[in-house]
Amino acid sequence: MDSKLDILVLEQSNTMIYFRWTDTEDVCRVKRDNQVIYTGTQNLVKDEGLKKGELYTYTIERLDASGNWTDKIKLHTGTENSKPDSINRLEEIALTAIVSKERISLAWGEIEGITRFDIYRNGELIKTVEKNQYTDRQVPMNQEFTYLIRGKRPVAESEGNFSQEKFTMAKIFGTLNRNSSKEKAAMEEFWLTKKIASLDSLLSDEEKPKIYPVWHFRYQTFLPDLVLKNPNLLSPFSYFQGDGRAFDPESLHYRTQVNFTVDLKEEESSFDYDKDVGPTIGYNWRKKFSKADVASAEGIELEKLEETGHKVSITLKHSVGNPITTSPNIDYDVSADFYRDGTYDILGIHDQAPNHEVYLKFGDDGEWMDIHQTESEGMAFMAEPIANHYWRISNFY
Repeated sequence: MDSKLDILVLEQSNTMIYFRWTDTEDVCRVKRDNQVIYTGTQNLVKDEGLKKGELYTYTIERLDASGNWTDKIKLHTGTENSKPDSINRLEEIALTAIVSKERISLAWGEIEGITRFDIYRNGELIKTVEKNQYTDRQVPMNQEFTYLIRGKRPVAESEGNFSQEKFTMAKIFGTLNRNSSKEKAAMEEFWLTKKIASLDSLLSDEEKPKIYPVWHFRYQTFLPDLVLKNPNLLSPFSYFQGDGRAFDPESLHYRTQVNFTVDLKEEESSFDYDKDVGPTIGYNWRKKFSKADVASAEGIELEKLEETGHKVSITLKHSVGNPITTSPNIDYDVSADFYRDGTYDILGIHDQAPNHEVYLKFGDDGEWMDIHQTESEGMAFMAEPIANHYWRISNFY
């Protein structure tokens, strides 16, 4: 029998995770998080009775002839979260990271209508795959890596009952708007990101110190141009003032900004937030000042949805309009799970305009790290029939 451990099969449901590894005929030990759930010579585990949509870390080790646990493999995976009314497929599937010596494997649930995925490592395109999995070999043991999996599909392939109608409307929109394309307007984007600590750290035998993480979250929308043309030709405002900047977590110029802090204390977490809306300034056809106002922040709602001994769940719903003329709102939704072991799982959905930037900071003295950034396709892409952008990120700590 092959003595090298490897994961051969992995399956998930809403309450079960099943995996099978190489049959070495040796005694193997499996831990879920820090709890031993199996020791024996069989080469599979079916872990049942789990919570829906929850992340778990599994460790598999083999007992060698010298009585040492060796060939360590770790899986960071989760149960599925099937919902009949879900509009974000990324909410339902699980993204799994499997790590062993010098190797990182990724596997994710099927997304109907997507047949190819682009794989990025630390921002660089490294592979295009036609399967829902990818293995990176000869990985340095002492480096952290961020993997981004990108796929796209026509709106017609989405799960919604009105998808074909929306697809047709989006193509018409793309045809009528010279600065866009009917293909782009009718194409949904899906981004899955996994931040993975160094293999040395993940595979270490040293027990990690217990932490009570404090996470700071920031979501900003902004217009990168100083002045931009209004796509609505019937509006009295031919131009609007933009924010005139690039991605920057500390910028004071934005359309909207939402901040929240989650302090995962041992007993009960604390949750604080604030929200702000930048001024809207309209110009006439000569680019001269015409009117200014600030939209209400009432359309921004945050809530601590759930707290268990394992994690805290936060929801954020955002819908802010233009206060000086009729136009589509800036809409996005976010749901975030922060675990007491330092991991997080965040997913969102937004229009293809304006620019969106999302940041996390660990602790009060930490630095902002970007977890999601997209550039605007133009103000017209805030219109209702346009395809959405879906994203999800988690870390393996």
